[in-house]
Amino acid sequence: MFLLGNPVAVMFLSFLFGMMGNAILRRLAIYKKISNRYLFSGSKPYETLGVLWYRRILLATPLRFFNSNIRLSAKRDLATLDSVIMHMINAEVAHWVGFAAMLVLNFVAWWYIGVKVALAYLILNIFGNLYPCLLQQYNRRRLTRVFTAIKLRSVTPVD
Repeated sequence: MFLLGNPVAVMFLSFLFGMMGNAILRRLAIYKKISNRYLFSGSKPYETLGVLWYRRILLATPLRFFNSNIRLSAKRDLATLDSVIMHMINAEVAHWVGFAAMLVLNFVAWWYIGVKVALAYLILNIFGNLYPCLLQQYNRRRLTRVFTAIKLRSVTPVD
């Protein structure tokens, strides 16, 4: 019960659930379908929800050192971009699994411990799992456009 009363510990537990859930889901046929989904059809709703502000906050804190695989280098060839996109997809799915796990624990904490802890769970879940998912989707959409443009440029027929 001590662990359930500590929202920060449960946040790290949701990270573990997310990593394990992503590893399990990657082996299933449904993974490709769920990993290619976007919550919104365009980039404007992400910007309205403050994803760009969240990105600035992340880059200003030590959290920027997490997910070092999701960084663009000076070398922007198709293989590098594809690798970064795959790492983004893995991180996003892991955060969605962690979000779902922590949402369940949110209701359990509300039932057994109280509203204050459940509210702390909700706030941590939003900023620790939901916003990273939205940021990954926003960035992945932009990076996919760059990937597609480079791919089209490289296969343009020569006259």
